[in-house]
Amino acid sequence: MHQRINQRHLILFVEIVRKGSLAKAADELAITQSAASKSLRQLEQDVGDRLLERNRAGVTLTPSGEIFYRYASASLTALRQGIEMLAQSDQHARRAVLLGALPNVAVTILPKAVARFKTRYPDIQVRILTLTNRQLLMQLRLGEIDFVVGRFAEIEEMRGLHFERLYYETMVLAARPGHPLLQAGNHFKLEDIVAYSLVMPPPGTVIRPEIDRFFLSRGIAELPNVIETLSAEFARAYTTVSDALWIFPRGVLQADLDAGVLKELPVDLAGTEGAVGITTRSEPGLSHVSEEMLRLVREMCLRRALSLS
Repeated sequence: MHQRINQRHLILFVEIVRKGSLAKAADELAITQSAASKSLRQLEQDVGDRLLERNRAGVTLTPSGEIFYRYASASLTALRQGIEMLAQSDQHARRAVLLGALPNVAVTILPKAVARFKTRYPDIQVRILTLTNRQLLMQLRLGEIDFVVGRFAEIEEMRGLHFERLYYETMVLAARPGHPLLQAGNHFKLEDIVAYSLVMPPPGTVIRPEIDRFFLSRGIAELPNVIETLSAEFARAYTTVSDALWIFPRGVLQADLDAGVLKELPVDLAGTEGAVGITTRSEPGLSHVSEEMLRLVREMCLRRALSLS
């Protein structure tokens, strides 16, 4: 690290990018906004270039800021990992495996992987974070989680990260048993769905563009009655007590379909396939227990791939 650059300034800079706001970062770090502004100005002076642009929406990285952020977050991650590795050398140290997962793999992959892990390591904590793919990747870059199990993100969001594809998964359009569209039989047409509420992931999620492209390719440019949520619990409950339709990855809905709680509409969702796999930081540094959890998750993903083939 350059001798003029203060580590606290790096932490502030990374937190500003993470929060998208200088004020929110200052609040998170328990400092005043004026102190945060002063520290940011000092960091930019030390670096010799402008790193952030402020606007009404918050802050955005400059081209120089994008480069600097990549290495600043990596350096803080490496520092945290070094401290953790030292702590783990103490047999009495408290250890944990930290991972992020999208809802589809949290339901289909993680339960069996975690069960096998806990059989071997009952004293190791397992913490699972479920957010949007973009939020999980940010947490991964910051070193706050060890790896992410989910879908492949846009190229610009994968800088400094490595993705290992393990299987492909499609979407499912489902409804409650007895839904009017299920009774239509051969008269069912995809455009008929616009007469009903559609529960779907919100914008900003990795799977929403796939859904939007699918409907656009089928001539449905506007969906007038949409409910946006990542909560599978709400979507399931709402779909079963109403005439709403629910489009989501098959991994989340499969158990409900098998149990007859929901029924799959006869819609060819070809083109909504997405690569599911494991995302890690490009630089090494996982603890041996995190490596073991990753190995078990990989094994469960490969079994899932075989069941889908």
